Amino acid sequence: MKTMKNIKNKVLLLLGLFGMFFCACDDADFLDKQPIDFLAPDNISSSRDIEEAVNGIYSSYISDPLEPIITDFFTDNGIQSTYIEIWNGSFNNENTFVETKWVRNYKMILRANTVLDNIDNIELSEEKYNQFKGEATFMRALAYLDLTEFYGGVPLRIRVESLAEANKPITPKNDIVDFILNELETASDLLPIEYSASDKGRATKGAALAIKARVLLYNKMYDQAAIYCQKVKDLGKYSLMDDYELLFLPEGEASNNETIFDMQFIENQSDLALSSVWNTYFLLFGSYAATRNLHDEFYSTNGLSIKDPLNTLYDPSVNPDVLSPNYIGKQEGIYDNRFTNRDPRMNSTIVVPYSVFRYTRANESPEVFIPASHGRNTPVGFKVRKHIDYSNKWEHRVSGVNPIIVRYADILLMEAEALIESGDYDETYVSNLINEVRQRASVMMPKVQDVEGTGLSQNELRQIVRHERRVEFAFEGLRFFDIKRWDIGATALTTVKGYRIESLTTSSAAYEEYDYLTATFDPSRSYLWPIPKVETDSNTEIN
Repeated sequence: MKTMKNIKNKVLLLLGLFGMFFCACDDADFLDKQPIDFLAPDNISSSRDIEEAVNGIYSSYISDPLEPIITDFFTDNGIQSTYIEIWNGSFNNENTFVETKWVRNYKMILRANTVLDNIDNIELSEEKYNQFKGEATFMRALAYLDLTEFYGGVPLRIRVESLAEANKPITPKNDIVDFILNELETASDLLPIEYSASDKGRATKGAALAIKARVLLYNKMYDQAAIYCQKVKDLGKYSLMDDYELLFLPEGEASNNETIFDMQFIENQSDLALSSVWNTYFLLFGSYAATRNLHDEFYSTNGLSIKDPLNTLYDPSVNPDVLSPNYIGKQEGIYDNRFTNRDPRMNSTIVVPYSVFRYTRANESPEVFIPASHGRNTPVGFKVRKHIDYSNKWEHRVSGVNPIIVRYADILLMEAEALIESGDYDETYVSNLINEVRQRASVMMPKVQDVEGTGLSQNELRQIVRHERRVEFAFEGLRFFDIKRWDIGATALTTVKGYRIESLTTSSAAYEEYDYLTATFDPSRSYLWPIPKVETDSNTEIN
């Protein structure tokens, strides 16, 4: 668990991110205060004002606690009934999520523009000037990356504009991508490699380089993407965390050298919107369900797919006598033979039937997940485990789990992908990048050379890295971008598979497979969202 010092530092940073100003007052007045999370441009006249303005960019970034994990529920990793319109491509420009994402990103952009328009007029040390300018530049680039990936071309606004300048045409995506790449290069030159503990969570040089590698990969600039992955590695700051599960729990933050940039949340601060919502949505609600599509992707510990007829470790038969103990979340769980001997990341990512999924409030005794008993909120027989903080004992919205935006494992797999797609690679080097991720101390899945072999074709290596990305990054908000980049929507976004929960009453029950949802994939609607109505109504330059 976190030390009191770590908790205090994080609280101070996050309160700063909301830019609160408090005058001397009694306790009742203090409780009545509403947070002021951004300074108007006319009020920026000091170094403190600039810092608060920068913090305001971060506050807008975490203002939607569903980001970025929510996007996995628009893919074959997860399902939630509220998002089915997006999943099957039947949404329009009045969809809530289409509008929310747009507004959030342009709010970040406005705040970053405010900082960048005013920073040259404020007396600052060179160190602080570079930091604040770098942070604003980085966050603006991050917002534009999100916009281009979901909407394509969008209006490019790079300074604070008047109401008279609200009408602005769409800038082509390629031009905005060039802008993003230049911004991230600038940010990487300005930002420090690391901060003191009290400023942990701010953008760093490594974050700028890592996101630039991502932009290059997403836009098929493979040679450059590999170069920027190497630049992140050359910083010598990041490494894989031994315990995969701890990456997604508050108690793992202090020893975490893998996360390069994340969204900062703290425990027990839901009233200030500073706590993560996923403890509630995944543990208590359950309607945010993992799919059988994802479950089937986790290999057996011998490195073979559960669909491989040569895989003798996987036994799909129902035999309650084979039930065996295993460990989930550092606690003893219960499995049947269908879920034993699997990639350990499966247990840290999803809750399979008949495993422990929570602990009772009173005595912390384990509660076993029986889908038929939790059926109304578990449509396909699986729940999500990643990001659940069990120490909170069912409490709503109190978790301090930080959604990760980019981490070192992504650098390794992005480099592997970029090299493979470039066609100019050393097979052993690429395989070893994948092996690093597979052989994390708590995972230890077999090496590529020991299962898939050597002398592999480009397409064989491509499929290996794509599999690895899916099981490594499930429910981290990356699957949508992978599907889009690989153009596999016609297979990935047509069917949600599951088990009929009414038949899953005991561990000896037969699993009845079925297609929970089917859709016709339309890349023109499914990969890019329409410009939201809130923008087209106010911007006459957009038809």
